[in-house]
Amino acid sequence: MKQDNLKTDKLYKALQQYPKKRIGLDELKTLCGFSENYRDQILVLAEAGVLQAVKTSGTDGNLQKPLYLRYTIRLEEETPDTEEIYTLHPRLTANGYLLKKPKEYFRHKQFLLCLSKWLSTSVKSTQMSRRERSFEIFGDEKMLDKHVSFLESIAVSGQTLCYYETPDQCFADYIPIRKAEMTLLICENKDIWFNIRRLMYEQGLRVLFGVQIDGVIFGQGNDITGKSKFLSYSHFLGAERVKYLYCGDIDRAGFDIFLRLCKEAEELQISLFVPAYRKMLELAGTRDLPDSDDARNLLPDMTEVLPMFKVQEQQQIMRILQERKRLPQEILSFPILMDHMSR
Repeated sequence: MKQDNLKTDKLYKALQQYPKKRIGLDELKTLCGFSENYRDQILVLAEAGVLQAVKTSGTDGNLQKPLYLRYTIRLEEETPDTEEIYTLHPRLTANGYLLKKPKEYFRHKQFLLCLSKWLSTSVKSTQMSRRERSFEIFGDEKMLDKHVSFLESIAVSGQTLCYYETPDQCFADYIPIRKAEMTLLICENKDIWFNIRRLMYEQGLRVLFGVQIDGVIFGQGNDITGKSKFLSYSHFLGAERVKYLYCGDIDRAGFDIFLRLCKEAEELQISLFVPAYRKMLELAGTRDLPDSDDARNLLPDMTEVLPMFKVQEQQQIMRILQERKRLPQEILSFPILMDHMSR
């Protein structure tokens, strides 16, 4: 059977979209939708020369209709007329990629036709996540995920399709009013985050230790330092300018988290919330502190941190670190926070 006669075959169409030259039997079953007659579908294409068995891969053991475990895909290359490409929405051909590489049009034809139809019929669309938009356009929430690099090739962005990337990590936050410019406080631990959130929500307090804050974020300990996690969250806010203040434990792990966060998200404006640390040191005084539960024998580089504090405070901080003690931020209890917050 000639390949021209197979153009309506579902498996053949699926193979046209397949990105590799070789395909495994399990992947072929998936493209067949795990239908009961998947063997016949595969054998028809094998007979037509579309699928060429990789005989060294062996068979699946079926005696009546054996299938090989791997096949090479051999499709006849089809070059569409330029006129056909010009029927797409202008946004899809704007950068000339498809006109220079018409075979890419054929390879992604169904995808492009659906996209073109949506672009032509959608009126000022409301923003939604990429997977939500993908389901709206294609009836498949993962279709846009599969074509990210191709969309980049034809210069179609999330802005073009009016979708946003859902952050890898959605940190718990409380930001009463989102503004173009904001100051947000990151708290390493849950209790202090909850208490500040509570005072902001219940009493409308916005000034902490003399500093105006617009919201509070729970950093979830080490979670915030995960690769691009906080960067992704920050981009999701969509603000023009955000100043981040960080407040955590005074111990090796606490400063290590802050320093790693600054390195991982160096394009953001993140600084230590010094007034809170000063209050913690004042409250600690000369009391005995608990041992640090950080088992790593790692003393963070405090070169850039210490100059933010007075000499006596620097000495107190280094004593805590060198003796492997821990001054938890929970020393800033609810009553203390309430006494130092105002409108």
